[in-house]
Amino acid sequence: MSKTFAEQVEAPPTASPTLDVGLGIAAVERDTGLSKDLLRVWERRYGFPCPERDGLGERVYSAEQVQRLRLIKRLLDAGARPSHVVALPTSALQQRLQTLEQRPAPATSRSEGRLSHEDLDALLKPLLSHQLYALQEALQAQLLKRGLGPYVIEVLAPLIAHVGHLWSQGRVQIFEEHLFTEVVQQQLHRAMAMLPPNERMGPPRVLLGTVPGEEHGLGLLMVQALLALSGCQCISLGLQTPIDQIATASHSQRADVLALSFSAYASAALVDESLTHLLASLPSDAQLWVGGSAAALRRHAQRDERLRVIASLDQVAEAVSQWRGRAQEAPTRP
Repeated sequence: MSKTFAEQVEAPPTASPTLDVGLGIAAVERDTGLSKDLLRVWERRYGFPCPERDGLGERVYSAEQVQRLRLIKRLLDAGARPSHVVALPTSALQQRLQTLEQRPAPATSRSEGRLSHEDLDALLKPLLSHQLYALQEALQAQLLKRGLGPYVIEVLAPLIAHVGHLWSQGRVQIFEEHLFTEVVQQQLHRAMAMLPPNERMGPPRVLLGTVPGEEHGLGLLMVQALLALSGCQCISLGLQTPIDQIATASHSQRADVLALSFSAYASAALVDESLTHLLASLPSDAQLWVGGSAAALRRHAQRDERLRVIASLDQVAEAVSQWRGRAQEAPTRP
C-alpha cells in the first residue's frame, strides 16, 4: 500500500549521497543562509556546529547538523537570539518552532478564503511525488477559481510559507523547492501577460527589485502581480541589483515608487544599510515601499515619510489607492 501524504512528510527525508559524506562549509552557507564566519563563531562560542574534518583539514558537516542549523535559522528569523537557541538540541528547537507556528495568524480582509493545512498538503502532494504537470494543473485550477488577486493572497502566500516550513524540517529537498519556485514564477508571469493593457499601464510607475544578498524573489513577484492587477506600470530589475544601480534606475526610469522585498533570510544589517542608502539617493518625490518577512523591517515603519512598510499582501492595493489620492492633490512632476 502506498504511503499517504501525511506519512510522506512525517517520514525522515532520504539522505542524498552528498549529505551522506557531509557538506563543506560553503555548501552549508548556501543551504542554510548562515554565513561561514557565523558558523565558525558559533563553533568556538557555543560548541555547535561541531564539524568533522576531511583529508585536507576542511570542515565537513553531517546531515543532522545541517538540519539543526536550518531550524536555528528559522528561529533567528522569527527574532530569537543566537545565545538562546544555538546550543539547543533538535527536539527543543522543533518544539520552539511548533509553538511559534501555532500562534494565530494576523487577521486579514480575506482570511476566510485562506487554505487549511490539509489543503496546502494536498496542493503540494504532486511536488513531493515529482509530478510537475499535476502541480501546475492544481495551481492553475486555484487561479482560475479565485482570480489573480485572491489567488496570490489566499493560496500562494500560505503555500510558499508551508514549503519553507517543510524545507526547514527536511521534508522538502532543495531541488524540490527550486522546482516549486520555477512553476510559480512561470504561472505568475503568464497571468500578468494576460491582463488587458489598460489594467497594467498606468501610474504609479513602480520599479521592483532586490538588493545584493537577497536572492529570494517570489515575494517580489507576488507584489508585482498585485500591482499590475491594480493598474500600475511595473518595471522589474530582477534579483540582487547593486544598490547604486537601483538608485540610478529609479532616476532614469522616473519611478514614482521603488518596491523592494526582504525575505526572512535578510540580516538586520542588510535591511538597515539598504534603506539608509536608498532613501538618501532616490528622487526626492519617489516613495520606497518595502515588504517581506524580514524581522528588521518592523522597526523602520515610522522612519521616513517616503518609506512605507507593507506588512502583508492585503495592503498592496491600499498603498496604490493612497498614492493615487495624494498624486491628485500634488503638483505634476515636470
